[in-house]
Amino acid sequence: MTTLIATSPEIEKRVKFTGKQLVLLDKKANSRSIAASTKNASLKLASFSDYKSNVGEYRKAFNEGDGIVFDQFGIAVINENREDQISVLTSSRSRSTFLYSEPERYVYAIGNNEINPERRMTTPGKKSVKQKKGALHPIAFTDTKKMTWGLQAINVHKSEYTGKGVKLAILDTGFNLAHPDFEDRIIVSKSFVTGQEEDDRNGHGSHCAGIAVGGANHKTGKRYGVASEASLYVGKVLSNAGVGSDSSILAGMEWAIVSNCKIISMSLGSAVEVGESYSRIYNNLAAKALKRGTIIIAAAGNESERGAGIITPVGHPANCPSIMSVAAVDRYLDVADFSCGSNGKTGGQVDIAAPGVDIYSAWKQPRNYKLMDGTSMATPYVAGIAALLWEADPDASASEIWMRLTQLATRLKLKASDIGVGLAQVL
Repeated sequence: MTTLIATSPEIEKRVKFTGKQLVLLDKKANSRSIAASTKNASLKLASFSDYKSNVGEYRKAFNEGDGIVFDQFGIAVINENREDQISVLTSSRSRSTFLYSEPERYVYAIGNNEINPERRMTTPGKKSVKQKKGALHPIAFTDTKKMTWGLQAINVHKSEYTGKGVKLAILDTGFNLAHPDFEDRIIVSKSFVTGQEEDDRNGHGSHCAGIAVGGANHKTGKRYGVASEASLYVGKVLSNAGVGSDSSILAGMEWAIVSNCKIISMSLGSAVEVGESYSRIYNNLAAKALKRGTIIIAAAGNESERGAGIITPVGHPANCPSIMSVAAVDRYLDVADFSCGSNGKTGGQVDIAAPGVDIYSAWKQPRNYKLMDGTSMATPYVAGIAALLWEADPDASASEIWMRLTQLATRLKLKASDIGVGLAQVL
């Protein structure tokens, strides 16, 4: 019998909260009302717009004052040990400006694991992968000399679109800016991690970006990216160790939205416990982003062990109803063993699935390529498809792109709680 549990022992070792607080502002809040409320609470909050010339310096607000307000979202992040002041902010007298608070979380790169050697796909010309008993797809998809199995599974080769003219942001560990497959691509990048440049020393961000907007291996011609002509925006919001916080994510998201990115892809998050609600603050900002024309797509999480009967809930922030949550399937189109599932409550659902096992893509220097597993890998497939859809219909709203992603998905003989509407597909 399948059991829904909170987290695996390994995940439980991770620190969950930073000590800071996120505070939601009323939609009618303005600079004058914010200044009056913070003065009354004896708090000094900077505005993210104050760092317009260098958004990467936003963390100075935590050292030089009590925190920062992200203007586009109407969210403040306030330093630790300010509980009394926050209580004053959210009291009945000030509630017209500051509504409620919740703890800031640490977030982690999802799927930062090299796959098991015995599960590696064979190369063309060698003995094919073994048939999987009870598999939904009796003959496994496999990489060819021309294209990865993931691209074949989502039918990207049938599309005439390349994502040209569509801005897509990858918020992760940065990107391998010297990658030979991206020599002729314009990449806009910004680091939100103190003391670390945008260049990816982890590899996770490069892998995700390669899937979403990469082209083909410059030497072999093997294609691995979905939207090869989309404009790549790289926000380094996770350190080279693969760790960040809500404030770095918010900074990257606001930067991406101000930069007019239509898609934000986030293969990051933190585990949640059974019955734990989604972040109302994140869901609020995601809903605002949708209305403004940006869809946010995030990884469901890798904490499950389905072979042992363990399915863990979709993690933060993918569990927000206004963020598209992506599960992973293997080359037999079966749900990946590690992929998190819906918790049966409001929010926390899986929306859609994409390839996430044995995925070939870009990597950090000097290796440049690697096979990876994870819902992290599934997420940029969906982001890349969204770019193709937007190129096909530039006037579409973000909500319409969300609807088309779900309408185009191929239904599989799996539970909606595991893969949502099904396997993401191109036009």
